[in-house]
Amino acid sequence: MIISRIVKTGIILTAMLSVGITSYAAPTETKVDSPSNIRDYTGDWQRKPPFPVEGVSNTVTTARADGYTEQSLYLWDKNNVPARTNYTTNNGNYYDDPDFVPYVTSMLVPEDVKPKGAVLLCAGGAFAFRGDYTDTAPTAEEMNKLGYQCFIVDYRLHPYTQEEGALDLQRAVRFVRKNADIYRIDPDNIVVAGFSAGGIQAGEQAMNFKGSVNGTALDSSYIPDELDEVNADVAAVGVIYSFYGRLSVAELDVEKLRNANLPPTYVCYGTNEVFRSQIERHITALREAGVTVGVNMLEGYSHGFGANGNWCPDFDEFLMSVFPKEELPLPELEADEPIVEGRSIKFSVNTNADNMYLIAALYDENGTLYAVRTDKSEGEFGDLPDGSYKMKIFAWEKGTMKPLTQCVSFDDLKIERTELTEYLNNTLDTADGTLHYTYYLPSGYDRNKAYPMLMTLPGWSNRFNTITTTPLTDNAYAKSNAEVWTELNGDMIVVSPNLTDWGEKSARQTIELADWFIENYNVDTSRIYAAGFSAGGETLSRVVDMRPELFAAYLHCATQWDGGYDTVAEHKMPVYISMAEHDEYYGSDTARRAYEGLKSAYEGIDITGDELDDLLVLDIKPDEYFPAGTSSYHGGGWYIAHDRDIIRWLTGHKRA
Repeated sequence: MIISRIVKTGIILTAMLSVGITSYAAPTETKVDSPSNIRDYTGDWQRKPPFPVEGVSNTVTTARADGYTEQSLYLWDKNNVPARTNYTTNNGNYYDDPDFVPYVTSMLVPEDVKPKGAVLLCAGGAFAFRGDYTDTAPTAEEMNKLGYQCFIVDYRLHPYTQEEGALDLQRAVRFVRKNADIYRIDPDNIVVAGFSAGGIQAGEQAMNFKGSVNGTALDSSYIPDELDEVNADVAAVGVIYSFYGRLSVAELDVEKLRNANLPPTYVCYGTNEVFRSQIERHITALREAGVTVGVNMLEGYSHGFGANGNWCPDFDEFLMSVFPKEELPLPELEADEPIVEGRSIKFSVNTNADNMYLIAALYDENGTLYAVRTDKSEGEFGDLPDGSYKMKIFAWEKGTMKPLTQCVSFDDLKIERTELTEYLNNTLDTADGTLHYTYYLPSGYDRNKAYPMLMTLPGWSNRFNTITTTPLTDNAYAKSNAEVWTELNGDMIVVSPNLTDWGEKSARQTIELADWFIENYNVDTSRIYAAGFSAGGETLSRVVDMRPELFAAYLHCATQWDGGYDTVAEHKMPVYISMAEHDEYYGSDTARRAYEGLKSAYEGIDITGDELDDLLVLDIKPDEYFPAGTSSYHGGGWYIAHDRDIIRWLTGHKRA
């Protein structure tokens, strides 16, 4: 049956429909085109694409694939073509003679074009002829323009079966995939498409001749070769005025379609399509079967429009939506080398991306996850036991948790107990007389390395003229402070003067001692801290009033404030005030008065709110804070002085 196909520009030469046709009277002499005319669609529309060149390696197993020069290659070795049809004589009813061997013709993109993938095309013709010059060749040229390597497959027709033709297409798929590198394509981006009967042929291959199926499925005498080891799955199927099924009959069995695990399928047809009702019922069945379906219905077009109707760009868009997305290497995450300080490992990530969710994971030396910090560009892991650690930092997209960057990893982060050397019975000649002091250095003190320093002043029991043992053999307060601070912060210099009073003289001597250490040791002057307990706090409150610029932060513990407030506020020196609620010696109101005095000084220079909270803390400890059996809440100030959270607050500040 012959019908005209109508397009908006007029009437085009007809193509034969697959409507109940069982035979086709071949012309007396079928013309075979020359290789140079593969892109010339003028002349006899029934002519065949050029056969492979004789006398050279001309099969897909013997020839070398060429990614830049168009080739025609036989799909099978002539003595090993799988078949179940015994075709020996052409009585004039068949398009191909018995010696016909299926072949594939490449139509390639220019060398300077990066291909998107490969499209293998099967022409229509009711399995009675192949309309290569109305269907496949013009479409291949359009798809070339869109960036696709194309391959025209001249498959077997009647009297061969649809299944035998599917083996031909399957063979071409394997050939293209094997040579994906040569054709410059992703081996996963291979598509089969066909027109009318050619679409049925493409569907047959994708449905029943995929994966590892080979010619032995139809012909037990077939000898599989190396090419049969290549996977024959396809990324998508294009059925142009066609469907999965048999000649003139669409497959509508939803379960059969579902069980076939079909790839995404593109269906294109015209509003005047003779099989429109079947095609649309078929689309519904495919969707019910869970198949991804793209549909393009062309207004005013009938069966057999070939490459007309400008449908190829839509097909391209569909393929781009279903092809596996190219996974570009994720960018590297910019993170600083973690800093190991005492019992802590600090990390910092350089990012200002609002959509980034950061996760820092710390692993112990056995690879076991130890701790996690989330959604912070900087932070720390503290109170870590001795050992070697590994840190990984991940950056994910907020909401989707998809990786935004590569994971950054840091190995061999060692936490080791700081060994201290204690120096007792030291003296310094000051303007106010001889000053006795104790100090602690890291056992591996390095003059080329800058160390933070703690000036810690004990209470009355550790004043020099209170100590009855001569020479001095112990300084319990200084020693315990040195141990706790270095355990948390690593290598430090710890200095503790043994003063003779807690007034102006001792304040001046403390400042002079601090300056002497800065001059004679490598001190990180941005990290000098002060901690005063009881009488030592009275003295240090005078010290920070006299030289507030000297310290990064000060702990005023279980004591009263004897210094002034204004200079401390003017230099924005952080102060942490803490005392037991029921301190027997000073009473907690003493701490509250110190806080209010400093707060008023800060407010006097317009420092309030969060900025004030970062500079000044009042922390009154309830009775239950102290260990059971504590006999003196004032003496319990030692526990406050060793509170790890308080020490972290102090060391979280640095002098600019």
